[in-house]
Amino acid sequence: MVSKKVISDIISKYSLGNNIEKVKWVITDKELLINFNNDSKNLIGYVEYRNDLGLKSGDYGIFDTSKLIKCLNILDGDILVDATKSKLNMADTNYDIKFNLADPAVIKDPITIKEESLNNSDASFEMNDEFITRFVKSKDALSELETFTIETREGFTGEELVFTVGTNITNTIEFTVEATINESFGAIPFDSNLMKEILKANKDYHSGEIRINPKGIIDVHLHCGNDLYTGYYLVRKQENN
Repeated sequence: MVSKKVISDIISKYSLGNNIEKVKWVITDKELLINFNNDSKNLIGYVEYRNDLGLKSGDYGIFDTSKLIKCLNILDGDILVDATKSKLNMADTNYDIKFNLADPAVIKDPITIKEESLNNSDASFEMNDEFITRFVKSKDALSELETFTIETREGFTGEELVFTVGTNITNTIEFTVEATINESFGAIPFDSNLMKEILKANKDYHSGEIRINPKGIIDVHLHCGNDLYTGYYLVRKQENN
């Protein structure tokens, strides 16, 4: 038996508002690892669950995550989970669901980023509720805008890390974040829709850090409790329109 919430949390942290559909669940030594990237390859990430889901070691191909979410949503409480090569079986006291699995070979292995290539950061800060609230509220207020930027700027008390939703040719909302700044840098553009989905999916974080890498990558690593860990690499947009 495993809590439905555990599985729902795992899925939400990689699907990110239905941005990711096709993944492989890799079970090794009763632990789950899901590596993924979006179609545009400007978002790379992983979800790691360091506990037993009740599945045997192996690769399980999920071809339609949106459909899996809909099936899971009708279940309640603790559920039974097992799988064959072709079916993921989930059941509670009222429903017995047999969800079709894809051949893992038809799902491309996602691109990955080597941790050692991200050892240096221009700026970093601990994840906190205030940052999540400020970013999500700013994005919701300018929901039609798909770009935000990060830069360092001289403030009243020294150099500040500045987040701006929008660009210099649109409406903008900006706010500062207390951060460790190792190197000054100009405005770097990123996808605001993806950043919002990352923050929304990880509101249950226990601890974590956000780093801005000099290569133009936002590196988000979080511990979400219940043996659940997530990591995301958001790559800069090529044009700041």
